[in-house]
Amino acid sequence: MNKQTLINKFSQALQNDCGAIFVGSGISFPSTKIDWFKLLEPLINEIDIKIDNEKDDLPQIAQYIVNNYSGNRGPLINEIAKAFSRKFSINKYHRYLSTTKVSTIWTTNYDTLLERAFSDFHLDVKVNDDAISRNVMDSEIEIIKMHGCMAGSRHEEIVIAQEDYEDFSIKKPAISGRLSNDLLKKSFLFIGYSYRDPNIKNIMIKARRLCNKSTQQHYLILTKPKKYNNEDESMYNDKLNRQKLWCDDLKRLGISTLLIDKHSELEEILELISQKSRGKTVYVTGSHEKTNETSRQLGAKLADEKDIILVSGQSSGIGANVVSAFIEQCIIEKYDINNRVKIFPNPYAANEKYSNDPKLLGELKKYRAKLFNSTQVVVVFNGGMGTEAEVEVALNQNCKIIPIILTAEDRNSDVMKKILKNELVMDQIQKLDKEYYDKIIKNEVTVEDIYRCLIKLLD
Repeated sequence: MNKQTLINKFSQALQNDCGAIFVGSGISFPSTKIDWFKLLEPLINEIDIKIDNEKDDLPQIAQYIVNNYSGNRGPLINEIAKAFSRKFSINKYHRYLSTTKVSTIWTTNYDTLLERAFSDFHLDVKVNDDAISRNVMDSEIEIIKMHGCMAGSRHEEIVIAQEDYEDFSIKKPAISGRLSNDLLKKSFLFIGYSYRDPNIKNIMIKARRLCNKSTQQHYLILTKPKKYNNEDESMYNDKLNRQKLWCDDLKRLGISTLLIDKHSELEEILELISQKSRGKTVYVTGSHEKTNETSRQLGAKLADEKDIILVSGQSSGIGANVVSAFIEQCIIEKYDINNRVKIFPNPYAANEKYSNDPKLLGELKKYRAKLFNSTQVVVVFNGGMGTEAEVEVALNQNCKIIPIILTAEDRNSDVMKKILKNELVMDQIQKLDKEYYDKIIKNEVTVEDIYRCLIKLLD
């Protein structure tokens, strides 16, 4: 499978709300730097064996450690818990994941980095069978930690030793059932796993047993094996061939594999999926008190581009003007409107006094996170503190921004000053549409200019 095919197919699955991401330890490694065999070295020394990182199976080694303590898991879990007690920083992988239009994330990781990355959303974190049985209606992102969590699981709930994998379906029937259901209904992207990773191997075995070869199409991104300085060509070629045979074997489970040369390629892929997963979506923000004819013309023009989905934040003023014109144009031209408008609730629309209350800006940002996580391009007309707050969230969610400057007054507003000073936003516009860039500098923007730039930004 080539890179672009994977990006397009999986992004389409996410657009249709039938995609999920499965996150392995490789995603956390740049943050934690945890080498599992080194971590367990003090306990491994007690059983008097030497570890081969290339060939040894971590769950089996963990089982030997548990056996050495007559079945007591305490020393093993305590050693791991100490390593995870430090505070880690989220990395680029977490950043791209948190700006992707995804509602379900599975992980075998014990850390809490995913929870922190998605802290802007209403989260439902499930770490055991009891939590799987609980249905949280107002959650926006669900994180399922199928092997437990060092911060929230009991010792016996942590999946680490070989017996835990062998008894997984018996001891965790609800998680097994949920995994089976998701594999049947959703396309998965597996990331952060390496060839011979025991976690991915055991997950694939579960997939085969649970789904009886009737899964959706799934995708796995793997880095090619490293070639060490003291390794001859024939040994390296053998590793490449074994990886290829393993990947070919995964096809019978409905898993297509993309092999990449270096980790930076995964960053690029996740960034592209982050954008494409949102589809051709546009949100228009601006003053909730004032409107203008340009915004209304833009709404009508967007309706004529049948691939564009307009995001409605139930706003008044500029936002309402655009949505109204968009819907009217769809009705006039008899366009199918059912899939053309996405509505996200705005609790502050219930009372206009809420819109001018600075104390509520924090909550507004929280409610807007999912909206901007589902939007690719944000068109910004002049506005007040609410518009500023929305732009801040849009930037955090990696949206593409188009500032609309119609007058000198617009240029001097706080929100426009911040956008014009943002190098990433302005460099992107200058690169894709130099004509638009020059016109906003001169306050000469027309509806046609806005539309042209918007189409170029939409991926």
